[in-house]
Amino acid sequence: MTPLVGALLTVAAGAAVVDWIAVGLEGRRSLAVERVAKPLVLVALLAVAVAWPPGTGDSAAVRPWLIAALAASLAGDVLLLPPSRFIAGLVAFLLAHLAYLVAFAHLPGSVPWFVAGVVIAAVVIATVGRVLLAAARRAGFGTPVAVYLVAICGMAIAATRTGLAAAVLGAWLFVASDAMLAWGRFGGSSSGGPSAGGPSAGPPRGPATLRVAVLVTYHVGQLLLVVALVQ
Repeated sequence: MTPLVGALLTVAAGAAVVDWIAVGLEGRRSLAVERVAKPLVLVALLAVAVAWPPGTGDSAAVRPWLIAALAASLAGDVLLLPPSRFIAGLVAFLLAHLAYLVAFAHLPGSVPWFVAGVVIAAVVIATVGRVLLAAARRAGFGTPVAVYLVAICGMAIAATRTGLAAAVLGAWLFVASDAMLAWGRFGGSSSGGPSAGGPSAGPPRGPATLRVAVLVTYHVGQLLLVVALVQ
């Protein structure tokens, strides 16, 4: 790790902590801080992916896909800041997961780890996924959320297949983050259709602790995915 990469990782970690505190405190000033801190985390991680010393073989093939995944994630972060553009943000993160999937597909893996990933994904879809999909359908977002669920589980399976601890933990933390985010948006929807303004009208509902948990799992997950792929 070069001094530049170390400095960039420090910036990413610092911005993430500032973002968590701002979201936990809430208020207009906190929202202004979040508008800067949240994108800064991904900007720093994107810079890490670019600045990491060049590799060969699998590492060289992975880098463009990692950069694409982080760029799409950055776009998603910006799009989901209040006032949230939910579908556009969903598409951005869908592209991020597909890019991550391709990146991990370039790395060697094993059948046992692949099977473990499939089993975990099946359990997630049959339990949490089923509940969230039902809530999303009631809110009028069933199809896009279903497609997204398949994509993020596919990414997590590809990461798990590598058997790399950082990849496995990072991928499933990402899944956990999005599950909590989806619950914040759809969990309170009535059976009669979208809530006033729809889930895209603002930030996820729910207590500040839930929103902080979404960010902590998301940022740590992204950091671990980057560490797994740049090495």
